[in-house]
Amino acid sequence: MAKQISPISDPILSAQSQEQFQRRLENAETMNVLTRGQYAKNTLVSFTNDWNNFLQFCIEQHVSVLPATADTVHRFIEKMADSRKLASLKRYVVTISLVHRCHSLPDPCAKSEIRLAMRKQQTDKHSDQQNAAAFRDEHLQQLLSVYDVATKAKDVRDCAIWAVMFEGMLKRSELAALCVDDLFIHDDGLIDISVGNHTIALSNVSSKALQRWLVIGAIFDDVVFRRIDRHGNVGDKAMDHSSIYRVFRRASSELGLSDNELFSGQSPRVGASKDLADAGLSLSDIQEQGRWKSPAMPAQYIGKSDKHDQEIKKYVKDKPWER
Repeated sequence: MAKQISPISDPILSAQSQEQFQRRLENAETMNVLTRGQYAKNTLVSFTNDWNNFLQFCIEQHVSVLPATADTVHRFIEKMADSRKLASLKRYVVTISLVHRCHSLPDPCAKSEIRLAMRKQQTDKHSDQQNAAAFRDEHLQQLLSVYDVATKAKDVRDCAIWAVMFEGMLKRSELAALCVDDLFIHDDGLIDISVGNHTIALSNVSSKALQRWLVIGAIFDDVVFRRIDRHGNVGDKAMDHSSIYRVFRRASSELGLSDNELFSGQSPRVGASKDLADAGLSLSDIQEQGRWKSPAMPAQYIGKSDKHDQEIKKYVKDKPWER
């Protein structure tokens, strides 16, 4: 996640920026300017939220936020560990380090105290790295059987999302970006969707669900899956990640699943991987079908943790707390 970004060289500009970062950031643009536009929008939003959390902690503790000391960062990590997963704690460290380095300030996260604190968290939270609940074919079929003849726009849209995301093994970003121009409708009603350089042929069931949404939602151009307001009106804007997340939370509720089986936007990729593995497909076949660059994630999804760990080591650089 960390990139080589040149720090602010002008002392006056640096002082002005430090003053900004000692107040709550209202949006991600300030972080974008600091990091020279090197990060994606969602990453910048995460960094901004991370920094605001750290800033609030420092204000409550009456300690300096910029520069911060290793002791302050350590205490912040310990506090956030009560409610945050290991991945979030790691990102906090990256964010705090990044803001300090971009202002040419000593990096408190490079201290041995933080390395030891993070090693402790890795041990304590070893069980954090669990897959999202698997959304599998049996779940899709149950939902489709209930809403097969639904007429409300939200019901029809959500059915299409469940079917297309599962069968296409789509990421949330891929679903949100899907446009009418990415669809090819055959004479027999079957639909192919284009995702990047890949073409995915949908089954009759998923093609039918998608066709119903295109008709009910009056989707003729631009993005396929759109927001729907509380009155059932279909909007023009694409769904965001939170909206897609809620669609799969709804699936959990409709199926009456327990709290530890709740679906998320990652669930259809997990479930599809498991179904393909159960059908006898190899890890490389699953990787290709899910368009993963590395077999690490599908290996984790289908329970091949050793293979996952081997692959991850090829891509993950050493962190300061792992040296």
